[in-house]
Amino acid sequence: EPTVAQAYDRRYRGPIRRMNNRRVEAAVIEALRACCGGQAPAWVFDVPAGTGRFTSAIRAAGSQVCHLDASAEMLEVCRSKHGPGLEVVGDLLEPPLAQRPDACVLSLRLMQHYHRAERVAALRAFRGIANRAVVAYYPGWDWKNRFRRLRARLGLPVRKLREAIPAAQLHEEAREAGWNLVRAQRVFPILSENVLLHLHAS
Repeated sequence: EPTVAQAYDRRYRGPIRRMNNRRVEAAVIEALRACCGGQAPAWVFDVPAGTGRFTSAIRAAGSQVCHLDASAEMLEVCRSKHGPGLEVVGDLLEPPLAQRPDACVLSLRLMQHYHRAERVAALRAFRGIANRAVVAYYPGWDWKNRFRRLRARLGLPVRKLREAIPAAQLHEEAREAGWNLVRAQRVFPILSENVLLHLHAS
């Protein structure tokens, strides 16, 4: 909805959230370079792009960005922040993009909303447009989620628990979609929920 797009960036305001966002941004740039042989890819397909959370940093690192999102409103906000670029409204599971050998897919804040079959479908869609990908998972390895599970066992109030995804399953999901999982990079060891998967085409 338009109101969601206009208010989306508010979640990254405040000193703590800005600090966390900077840490995630640095990890994303590191992951893109590492996944692509030590240098920034020519193109980054940001799927879903939202409002272009890391567009400035990606461009500063030397990559061009294609923003793909199901929401035209999100992409309008993205364009207003970063200027005219390549914005594509489309289905994330059937991206209307041709495969580029010099591109890397970046997908953040998506997989935690999907169950296994949907995650595999998304990974397979990414495989159709690029040979490299950096995809964020929230596998529940961090202490925050372990503490939440402990609270749940004790019958105490707790936020919705993340699905626990073992490392072996991450490899299985990647293989099923045509990828090799090269590295699982924790954004902030121990504390962060965010794990960046470095994927190479199999």
